[in-house]
Amino acid sequence: MSRNSAHLIRSRPAANLAAGLLFLGLVSPGFTQPAEKVAREPIQWTSKDFEKNETARTNLSGAACVPTKPKFTSCLIANDEKKYAQFFKIDGDRLKPKDLIRLSDEKKNPDAEGVAYADGFFYVVGSHGRSRHGDSENDSSYVVFRIPVDPATGFPAFEPDEDKVVGVESSARLRKALRKGEAIKEFYDEPLAEGGINIEGIAVRNGRMHLGLRGPSIDGSAFVLSVDASAVFAKGGDLDSKVTPLALGKNAGIRDLAAVSDGILILAGPTRNEMVPYSVWFWDGKSAQAKPLRTLDLSDVDAGAKAETLLVLEEDTAQVRVLVMFDGIENGGPMSFRIPR
Repeated sequence: MSRNSAHLIRSRPAANLAAGLLFLGLVSPGFTQPAEKVAREPIQWTSKDFEKNETARTNLSGAACVPTKPKFTSCLIANDEKKYAQFFKIDGDRLKPKDLIRLSDEKKNPDAEGVAYADGFFYVVGSHGRSRHGDSENDSSYVVFRIPVDPATGFPAFEPDEDKVVGVESSARLRKALRKGEAIKEFYDEPLAEGGINIEGIAVRNGRMHLGLRGPSIDGSAFVLSVDASAVFAKGGDLDSKVTPLALGKNAGIRDLAAVSDGILILAGPTRNEMVPYSVWFWDGKSAQAKPLRTLDLSDVDAGAKAETLLVLEEDTAQVRVLVMFDGIENGGPMSFRIPR
């Protein structure tokens, strides 16, 4: 792009920005991402090394914290290449990894993609999807885990074990909801490269478990599957499932979800490797509309990194402060943003 072209885009009103980008061939029709960008905070976030090796540390995906006092003394982060998750805490601008907890004894890893906390439980969800090109089975990913913790301290009543499953419940009941979900059922168990279902985000609020789908993206809409959280772990319980399409833009999928006081934040990004910016949206958790908030300025982030963790640090009526972490950067490359509401 020439400097003159860039100047023209910057000088347009926000309402005309998408049209200007389309004219220049930079985005495809259906572009609806928030036009206004937000820069990261000038804080140098640091972290000790997460376990157990470089491969693990560059495949972190999804995190949540218990609302303890003081804050952030008990958090959990998932790893989409291993069979364990890891507790950590946040001390100022530093992430401090703690105990590992084994999630599964299956032969393959569960492809854990998202973490949520609510009402005394951490939840970790597998991708519920096939491999990218569908050339290998991925049955171990069709699972969601539940880890009980003390709501006051955030710690489990048992000693976390990295070598065997202790104190962790698992459920495969989401299969049923995905197979029958309106608009998405035909994409169940299809390869990601062909638009197959792939869960990337989870948030639990007011007794409902919301699962954000990276794929499929249909006619500019991404999808959230919502179910009764307790029924997922109750044999024969009514899942009361609902699929909600949200217009996030062409080729945009959900990369993470995070509960806030009045709804759910959505981290949106490309379904695969499309030229779709990462952005943050607000959804009330019920309607079929999401409100665009801001696009994240990730111009100084490695090209191959994927924003896959959205963790709420602070919120009030005017703004929400979030921590964003990346799959593809060692220790997640944490950075924070203040997102106006």
